[in-house]
Amino acid sequence: MEPQKKNKPNSLVIILFSLIVLMIIIYFVLVMFFPTVFEHMNTGDIQPIPDK
Repeated sequence: MEPQKKNKPNSLVIILFSLIVLMIIIYFVLVMFFPTVFEHMNTGDIQPIPDK
């Protein structure tokens, strides 16, 4: 019997996936330790348009 080749993902896919996971973890750490930074960010809430 011949040894079967394992289906390994490309190294670029592994790097991109690990970067996404790392960015999510860093985001939650920043929110826990620096909540005031994220309080002043624009959330895209609908604001009334003043009459001219």
